[in-house]
Amino acid sequence: MTRDTYEMSGNRLSRGSSLFGADPQVQLRTALRTNDYPTFKKLVSYGAVDLEYVYQYPDYKTCLEMAVSEPNKQEFVKLLLQHEVQVNKLNETHAAAPIHFAVDSGNIEALKALLEDDRIDVNIKSKGNTALLLAIKKIEDSDDDGDREQDLAKYEDIIELLLKAGCNPNAPDSKGVTPVYSACKQGLERVVTFIIDYATEPVDIDTYKDRRGKTARHFLKEAFPHLEAKFDSDTQNAEVIDVDKLFSYLSRHDEESFVRDFGKLVKKNNHKPALAANNGMNTMLQLATEKGFEKVVKTLLSSGADPNATCSGNTNRPIAYACQNGYSKILKMFIDNDSTLFDCVNSESLLQITVKGMRSYAKNPKSNFKECLEMLVKHPKININVNHSDMKDNTALHYAARNGDNDTVLELLRNGACIGLRNKFNEPPLADINAKTLETYLDECITTNGERPTDDDYEIHMKYSFLVYPNNSLENEVCKVPLMDNSNNNVKEYDAILAPETDALLYMTRNEDLRPLLKHPVITSFLYLKWQRLSCLFYANITFYSLLWLSLILYIIWGYGVEKKQSDAIEVLNVVTHIGAVIGLILLVVRELFQLLVSPTRYLQSIENWMEIALIVVTAWIVCYDSAQESTKQQLSAVAILLSSAELVLLIGQFPTLSTYIVMLKTVSWNFFKFLLWYFILIIAFALSFYTLFRNVVEDSDQTPPNPNNTGKEKEDEEEDFFEDPGRSLFKTIVMLTGEFDAGSIKFSTFPVTSHIIFIVFVFMIPIVLFNLLNGLAVSDTQEIRADAELVGHISRIKLISYFESVLIGNAKEYAKPSRCWSWLPQYLQEMHIITPKMLCIKPFAKRISLFPHFLPKYRIIVKPNQENKIDIPHAEPLGKYGDDYEDVETGGCCFERCQNYRLDRKIVKNAKVVISKKTNVTVFDEIKDKLNQYETKIESLETTLKEVLQAIQSSRNY
Repeated sequence: MTRDTYEMSGNRLSRGSSLFGADPQVQLRTALRTNDYPTFKKLVSYGAVDLEYVYQYPDYKTCLEMAVSEPNKQEFVKLLLQHEVQVNKLNETHAAAPIHFAVDSGNIEALKALLEDDRIDVNIKSKGNTALLLAIKKIEDSDDDGDREQDLAKYEDIIELLLKAGCNPNAPDSKGVTPVYSACKQGLERVVTFIIDYATEPVDIDTYKDRRGKTARHFLKEAFPHLEAKFDSDTQNAEVIDVDKLFSYLSRHDEESFVRDFGKLVKKNNHKPALAANNGMNTMLQLATEKGFEKVVKTLLSSGADPNATCSGNTNRPIAYACQNGYSKILKMFIDNDSTLFDCVNSESLLQITVKGMRSYAKNPKSNFKECLEMLVKHPKININVNHSDMKDNTALHYAARNGDNDTVLELLRNGACIGLRNKFNEPPLADINAKTLETYLDECITTNGERPTDDDYEIHMKYSFLVYPNNSLENEVCKVPLMDNSNNNVKEYDAILAPETDALLYMTRNEDLRPLLKHPVITSFLYLKWQRLSCLFYANITFYSLLWLSLILYIIWGYGVEKKQSDAIEVLNVVTHIGAVIGLILLVVRELFQLLVSPTRYLQSIENWMEIALIVVTAWIVCYDSAQESTKQQLSAVAILLSSAELVLLIGQFPTLSTYIVMLKTVSWNFFKFLLWYFILIIAFALSFYTLFRNVVEDSDQTPPNPNNTGKEKEDEEEDFFEDPGRSLFKTIVMLTGEFDAGSIKFSTFPVTSHIIFIVFVFMIPIVLFNLLNGLAVSDTQEIRADAELVGHISRIKLISYFESVLIGNAKEYAKPSRCWSWLPQYLQEMHIITPKMLCIKPFAKRISLFPHFLPKYRIIVKPNQENKIDIPHAEPLGKYGDDYEDVETGGCCFERCQNYRLDRKIVKNAKVVISKKTNVTVFDEIKDKLNQYETKIESLETTLKEVLQAIQSSRNY
C-alpha cells in the first residue's frame, strides 16, 4: 500500500508524495490498523496529528481506544501514553473509557500498559459498571463452547490485575450488582478468592441487594459456604456510607434509607463529593428526578446540589426528566432554586419535552402534566418561547395536536402559540388540530370590556396572536424578549417582517374540516384589516392595467392597420394611445419579470401567467412592428383584444365582492373540460362517421351525364360541403353539438337508411343528452358556489393576499412548492429564487402589507360597535420603544389611509356579537349546572346522614 512519507525539514514535518493524497489523520489510523509502527511513531512524534481526534463511522473512537480494543497493539498504546493522551475520558458514543475497551476486548497486554500509567482511574464507570465488574460479567456472557475455558482463564487474569491495581470490589452497577455478588452467583471460586486476597478494603456482602432482595451472602452460602467465614472476619463494625451505597438505594427505590444516610453525610459535612458523583449513566439528582423521588430531590437541592449538573453518559438536565414525566412537585422545586437553568435540552424546550411526555399511556400517579404546563407558560421566572422549534422544526403545538390533546392545544394557543409554523415536512400544527377545538379558541379571542351592549363605551376586543410568527413580533408575549434591534442588527430588523401572515389561513382553505372556520369573525376581521393594507396596491395594479387595455384597444381600432387618411384629432389620439400602450407594456414586462425571478417554478405553473406572456409577445409585436402584412395585423389584433380583455376580467374578478363569479367561471370551465375530455372520443367517432357517409365521391366526368337544368347553384352547394375532410367534419360535428344542425345541407340520399339512423343516434346522444348533462352540471356547480358565496369570497381574498405576500415577502412555502408535473426537476431548481425582496429594497412594500409587528403591535384590535364600528389599535408599552415605526399605526403609510378612519364591517361586528351572546349563554348554563351539582351533593350528604341516623336508631332499639 502506498502511503505518505514524512521527513524532517528543520523543525517542520513535510509530506512527501502520496498516491491517494490522504491527510495525516487518516494515515495515523491506517498505520495503526496495519501495524505500521514506524509511520505511526513519526506522525505522533512530530505533532502532525491530533491524538484526541474521534474518528467517525465505523469506529467513533480515538487512536488510544482503537489500540486497546485490538490485539498486539501494546507498542502503540505505550507510545500514546507517553504523549499523555487522556486515559480517563469517556467516549460520548460508546460511554466507555479506554480501560473498559481493553477489558471488553480481553486485551490483557493493553490493560497492563494502561494500569502502569499513574493517571488511570481504575474505578471509573461505564454505563454503571467498573472495569472489574465488567470483566466478571464478560465471563457470564461468554459462549458455552470450547473457547469458554480459554476466556475464563483470560478474564480471571484480568480480574487479578484489576484487583491488584486497587479496583473497588464493592462498587455496584445501577441494579445493585457488585463484583462479589456476580462472582458468587456464577460460581467463580477463583474470582471470589482473588477478591478476598487482593481487596484493599473490607468486602461488603450484605448491603447491596438485587431486585428480589437477595444479597451476595445468599449466593455465597449456596456456592462456597466455606468462604463465608473469611468475609465475616474482614467485616468492620464501622458503617461505611459511600456513593455506591447511595446509588443502590435509588436503584431499589428506597427513598427513606437514602435520605437517612445522606443526612448522616451532611452532618459530617462529607456530602459534597457525593453531590458531584455519578455512576457513569446518571448523577444522583438525575436518577432521583427520573424516578420521581420527591424527598430525595428536595434533600439534594437543599444540600447544595447543582440542579443543572449532568455526566458524560447522560447530558439530559434533571429538570428535563421532571418535565418528561410530569412531576409537577419536583418541577416546582427546580423553579424555586435560583441556580436552575430553563434553556433548551438537546435542542428541545422544556415545553416540548412536557408535551411529548404526555404521549405515554402508562400514567404515573405522581404525574400532573397540566400543572407542569401551567407553570412553564405562566411562571414569571421562566421565559420559554412557546414557538420554539426542534431539529425537525416541530413546535410544542405540533406535538400537542398530534397527541389529540385538545386541552393542551387550547392552553398553548392561549399563551401565544402560532398555528402556521411549518416543520421540515411542510406541515403546520393545523394539520392535526380538531376543528371544534380551533373554533373554541377563536371564540375565546373575542371578548368585551364588561360594559352593557347598549353603552357608548361598549367595546369588542379581537385577538390575533395565534397568527403571529416569531419573526413578526416586536417582543414575544411570553418571553418578553425583543426580536428587533434597530441599533445593532439591521438584517435582524428586516427579517423580523419576513413571514407570511396568511399562510395558515391559506392552509385552511385546502382543509375541508377547517374551511368553514374562515367565516369566523376573528378571521374575517383579520382579512378585512389585511385588505385595507393591501387594497391600495391592488387598485394601483388594476388602474395601471386598465390604462394599458384601453390604450391597446383604441390603438388597434383607430391606428393599427388603418391605411386611409384620418383626421388630425384621430392621429393625435393614435400617437397618445401608442405611447400609452408602450409604457403599459414596459410596466407589464417589469411586473411579470419580477414575479418570474422571485420564483420561476411557481410562476410557470399558472395558466394566467402564460396568458400574460402571450399578451406581452403579441402587444410588443403590435406596438413595435407596424410594417407587417394586413392579414397578420388582423390576426394579431384579434388575439391581443381577446387576451387583454380576458386578463382584465380575471384581474377585476380578484376583487372580493366579484370573486364568486370568477370562481363560477373557472369551476364550470374546468368541469366542462374534464367532462368533455372523456366524451370527446364519442364526438370524434360521430365526426368520422359523418365523414365516411357524407363525403363527395369523385366520379369520372365521362361517365356522368350532363344535367340540362343545372343553373350553377348546385355547384355552389357542392363547394359548401362540410364533410369533405376529417378536420371540417369534426368542426361541423362540434357546431352541431350546440343544436345547429342545418340538416337540409346534409346529403342523406347516398346511404338513406344508415345515415338517418346514425344521425338520429347523434341527435339523441350528443345535443339532447350530453348537452343537457353539461347544462345540469353547470347549474349544480353554480348553485353550490352561490350557496356558500361568503366562504368563496373569503377564500379568494386569502389567495389574493397570500399571492401578494409571496411576491413581496418571498417566504410562502405553499406557493413555492412545485406541482407534481415539476417533481422531476432537481430540488435546487424547484426551490430556486433568482432574486429576493431584500435585493430589490422593497422592504417598505413588505412592511406595507404586514399587520405585524408595526400596525398591530399588541396583536389585537378594539371595536366600538356603538361608535359606528370604529377600530382602535392599542399601542405597545412604552410608546416609541422601537423607534418611529408607530407613526404608521393610525395615520397609515399613504395618503389614502390618512384620509380615512378604520371602521369594521357591520356584518363582521354582527357575527362577533353572536359569538359573544353564545358564550354568555353557555356561561349562564354552566352556572346553573354548577348550582345543580352543588344541590345534588348536598342531597347526597343529607341521604348519608339520614341513613346513619336510622342505623343508630335501629341499633338503640336492638339494645
